[in-house]
Amino acid sequence: MGRERRYVEQIRVLDRLGLIRLWEWIQAGLPIEGWATGKAFEYLILRAFELEQAEVIWPYSVGRSEQIDGALFVDGMSCLIEAKEHTSPIGLGPIARLRARLDQRPPGVIGLLFSVNGFTRAAIDTLQRLPTQNVLLWNGLDLTQALMSGMRAGLQAKWRKAVERASFDHRLTK
Repeated sequence: MGRERRYVEQIRVLDRLGLIRLWEWIQAGLPIEGWATGKAFEYLILRAFELEQAEVIWPYSVGRSEQIDGALFVDGMSCLIEAKEHTSPIGLGPIARLRARLDQRPPGVIGLLFSVNGFTRAAIDTLQRLPTQNVLLWNGLDLTQALMSGMRAGLQAKWRKAVERASFDHRLTK
């Protein structure tokens, strides 16, 4: 059995409480036994959506050069997932790479970029000025809130603020 298949089996035994505990370990920067660096974070996000009846496509490759952290189909939305487990806020590079992937997909596909430690102010400001807005940013606090209150509700709230106010880094609150 391949490593990726084992990851799916490992994450699927976790319920919401198990995911919250795993998220606490990830936030603390603790190594997760049996998981390569960053993989538990990717699979946690997908499993959280799967628990809420979203159709999830687990991480996969397209050709030799493109690795997708996952895809999601829920509430009429089609999303590519990108997850970054860095020790500091991430800059524009991962946003630009996700946008390039989205440019190769149908116009309705959006990107969900999750970062354990958020994004630099410069990256957020640059994203706001780009002509095509198709990436929603999720920081660690957003993920914590969504794990508690619902991933689908979090996605809907972020999408609504993106449509209404052009806010692509809307902070989720209780």
